[in-house]
Amino acid sequence: MFYRKIVVTAVSIACLSQMNAVLAEDAAPPAPSWTGHVDLVSRYVLRGITETYGPGAPLGNVGADAPESDRAALQWGADWSDPSGFYAGYFGSTINYSYRRLGESYGNRNIADFQSKKSVENDLYGGYNGKAGDFSYSVGATGYVYINGKSSNALETKLSVGYGDFTLGAQTLLNDVVWGNKGDTYWTLNFAHPLPAGINFTASLGYYTYHKEGKFMGTRDTALGVACPAGQSFIVNGCLPGGAPISGGFRHLIVGVAQPIGETGLTWGLQGILGGDNRYGVRQKNQLLATLSYGF
Repeated sequence: MFYRKIVVTAVSIACLSQMNAVLAEDAAPPAPSWTGHVDLVSRYVLRGITETYGPGAPLGNVGADAPESDRAALQWGADWSDPSGFYAGYFGSTINYSYRRLGESYGNRNIADFQSKKSVENDLYGGYNGKAGDFSYSVGATGYVYINGKSSNALETKLSVGYGDFTLGAQTLLNDVVWGNKGDTYWTLNFAHPLPAGINFTASLGYYTYHKEGKFMGTRDTALGVACPAGQSFIVNGCLPGGAPISGGFRHLIVGVAQPIGETGLTWGLQGILGGDNRYGVRQKNQLLATLSYGF
């Protein structure tokens, strides 16, 4: 009888230990998650823009103008998210012209070769995602750092609020760079919804409010200290004819679909871009882009 009591007690202790281990595991906070991706895109069109510097500016990558790459580009990145809501990430991409040469052309107007020392974009971002009832929100910032860049590194704030499948966001530039003026704000209304067969449908409506005058873009040649003639705009390295900066305008409508390819880790995607206007009121080209991504 004594032996049996010992056995029962030992079994009870073992069961209690297992139960405590399970409870401890359940009580432990979820671990942060990491994801990564490598992408091949048919073109790198940033925020629907195909002509950053018109009017009258040399167009295409040879003239150091958008799109960021008018040919296939390699992109990559990684994201970290914590159950508490904090997140951080990195995005990189090849670019088919040189922000270094473009930045140097502000002071040296003889530069005409923008294909040497091509740039590599690096975006470092972080912030906090939270919820308030049925609404979600995000507060964060993005730092843009360019390998082979000059007067192109920037910091941009990022705010958004979401409800259901919709997210409204605003990103504001905090310093003058060769691709934007301090105070420029990029507004987006995004929609995402899953479809049958694992297809994910997305749509993005973009609008920009522009700060008309900056160091590198406006109506005054800030390097020489002179105003541009009537009907001309200063664009990084000179006054060019064709129009004046605008205060804002419709930027793009982007509609996309993406679908995983079985269990390979690969995802194919297509995007159709209806172009709006750039900061000089120049109509942007419509685009059809393809992507192939590997996630891990």
